[in-house]
Amino acid sequence: MKREDVKAKLPGITDEQLNWLMSENGADINREKTVAEQFKTQFENAQAQLKTAQDGLAKFDGKKTPDEYEAELTKLRGDMQAQADGFAFDSALNTAIMGKKGRSVKAVRALLDVDGLKSSKDRTTDIDKALEEAAKANPWAFGEAAEGGSVRVSSGAEHGTPPTGDTDAVTAAFKAMNPGIKID
Repeated sequence: MKREDVKAKLPGITDEQLNWLMSENGADINREKTVAEQFKTQFENAQAQLKTAQDGLAKFDGKKTPDEYEAELTKLRGDMQAQADGFAFDSALNTAIMGKKGRSVKAVRALLDVDGLKSSKDRTTDIDKALEEAAKANPWAFGEAAEGGSVRVSSGAEHGTPPTGDTDAVTAAFKAMNPGIKID
């Protein structure tokens, strides 16, 4: 609103009345500008949030649905449970083999139907039974190992008597190589 326009519409208005009218009009305009700025700020914030949400959703374009993720998670849990069951079975079987004095866990496992034992309803009883049968059929795979884990072999020939005088073979060899040295 302009002063000239108000004087043209209201020819008898005084300057004091015009100043008051213009002041009130300016206050109304400033108040509405403040409200408009607030709405503009809210609108810009809403636009930024919408853009963030759209960008976040764009990351899921062509991705799996929540049901597909749930199915994959269920499959992974099943796989982990199967792996844990496998470890438990292997541990139980190896412990049973060692308990029956198996000489080699790997060799004894080769004698057994491991897949059949895994699917058994009563594993403990079936493992014991299978190990008993394996021990009867293959006694070489079970029993105490020879002391020291080595085999003693004899050539059958006479070994002779050890050298006399010197109890240490290294000292005797050294004296033979160095006859002039006196060793106490």
